[in-house]
Amino acid sequence: MSPCSKTKALSLLILILLLLVPIAGAASNTGSIKKADLYQAPENSTNENALFAELSANVELYNKNFDKVPDILQRLVASEEIAGKIKLENGEMLYVTLLMGGGQVRDFYSYETPDDPNSKFGPSITVETDEKTIQNVLDSKEPLKEAVKSMNDGSLKVETEGLFRNFMLSTLKTFYK
Repeated sequence: MSPCSKTKALSLLILILLLLVPIAGAASNTGSIKKADLYQAPENSTNENALFAELSANVELYNKNFDKVPDILQRLVASEEIAGKIKLENGEMLYVTLLMGGGQVRDFYSYETPDDPNSKFGPSITVETDEKTIQNVLDSKEPLKEAVKSMNDGSLKVETEGLFRNFMLSTLKTFYK
């Protein structure tokens, strides 16, 4: 695996964290859920599905290269619900959730409303960003550094619940400036 591929695989987790936004309020039973197969992209070619397909492929890459993910990232996302809100270039919103287990992605899906209808307790990590920021991170030769740069300039907003997660995120930002 080339160094660039390793960097992309290592930084996929931070990208995943960055793709997710604060989801407020109680879980709702409204809205439809589109479940993504981690190994195949959706057939629809809309902007939302194109980005969702690209993210799904990166989820697969992340899981395949999990052994190369830095311990700090594995600890940050251990067994978390990560929620995201992504503003697409066409002005629409893409809402996604990642369910993590042991640091790996166990489930990744999108839905049509700001509130995840499947969430029982709410996300412990939330991210808000836009499509351009995601593409900049994915296209970068050093995606993890680009993601941290985006967090520092405010184009990638990551919120965590709890002291431990806040400490881990702060440490990540320090190590990957």
